[in-house]
Amino acid sequence: MDLSQMAQHLPPGMKMPSEDHMKKAMEDVTHMSEALKPLPEDPNRTIPVNEVLLALATAPCMCRIIPADVPSKISELEEAMRAEKVDMDWVDKASGAARNHAIAMLWQINRQRAALKEKDADLDGPTAQHASVAVQLATKLLVQAQMYLPQYRWVHAILAVARTSALIANQLWSPDELEAQVLMAKILKGEGLRRPKLRLEAFCEPKEVMAGAQLRVKVALLRHHAGIDGDEPPPASSQDGIYEAYWLYVEGLKDEPKTPNSLLSAQPMVVKDLNAQTVEPSQECGFTAPDKAGTYRLAVHVLSTSVTGVDLAFECSFDVVEDDVPALDGDDDPPPLQ
Repeated sequence: MDLSQMAQHLPPGMKMPSEDHMKKAMEDVTHMSEALKPLPEDPNRTIPVNEVLLALATAPCMCRIIPADVPSKISELEEAMRAEKVDMDWVDKASGAARNHAIAMLWQINRQRAALKEKDADLDGPTAQHASVAVQLATKLLVQAQMYLPQYRWVHAILAVARTSALIANQLWSPDELEAQVLMAKILKGEGLRRPKLRLEAFCEPKEVMAGAQLRVKVALLRHHAGIDGDEPPPASSQDGIYEAYWLYVEGLKDEPKTPNSLLSAQPMVVKDLNAQTVEPSQECGFTAPDKAGTYRLAVHVLSTSVTGVDLAFECSFDVVEDDVPALDGDDDPPPLQ
């Protein structure tokens, strides 16, 4: 499909992006996919957030949009973060302007630390703008990566992007540290929402299936934090009335350690009723059973790209069985009726 054909499918009033704009966007998502693709020697490793941040800092759009000679005081930000033992070893993998973008972006997601708030309040205009623009570009890149990476079925790259997205969205540095967790709870409370308390359950149906037959994964997300604080629910931040949104990923696990696991399904799970006890996917997670008999394992993941710390996984399995009805051949034909 060329640009003129794509323009015919756009909604009324929406303008077609220029060819140059689309080319630049493709350069960015190609860069992200190259940076996060599975390693041949360990394709199913968990990709740390710092690797995603490095990929963002070195993306073409960062160097294209933020001037290399921007008069920001990056060295002061680096000094302040190192004094607070912020992990910065990974930034040395970048150089020049890209390294400065990495430090600026890292500052923006660490500036809410109690020990850095005073320094952040005293930032000069160019430095504060550098950090802010770096995070805005990172947000755009992460959205593009979430749309683009599933076509490769690289599960761990997709999960790493989702985890990083939650940190960038809230400008927080960790899903686990208590100080960051308290700040996340305050952000949610400001929106009239409770901190998610979730349990994930999943199973395959049927448990035994013939080769090449259809099966599905039944998924339920139990909301132990269901309810509202007050007489009326708070206004939803989305025009669609969505209060909570999660991403569901189904991963096919491989027995061979050097074979990448594959993404079987990806879809959102949304909450429009804060009193709902259970959330289920809107579409069925169905696929075709393999041709070879055996036991197959799946990992079901649920993550949030807007709330830090929502990262659940549940394993289930199914058995592919052989057809036990023998095929008829010529020697086994019944005798003709008399």
